Amino acid sequence: MLRGSQLKRMRILKNITQKEIADHLDVKENYISMLENEHRDIPVDKYNKWLNYLNSPEAKKIRDKRLEKKASK
Repeated sequence: MLRGSQLKRMRILKNITQKEIADHLDVKENYISMLENEHRDIPVDKYNKWLNYLNSPEAKKIRDKRLEKKASK
């Protein structure tokens, strides 16, 4: 199982916000912060859902849209 800091790194590399992860996991944004900073253990169900989301087509679309926006500046 990946640590919270590793999940955070993956999230940032994929250009996904804590809010987007929180919305997908149906939790509050500050809870994601606590998990990423390893102040709380990540429940297995949330962990699996988090990894699935980071690798989903939905997350890819978000990342691609943000990269296009950056490139057009």
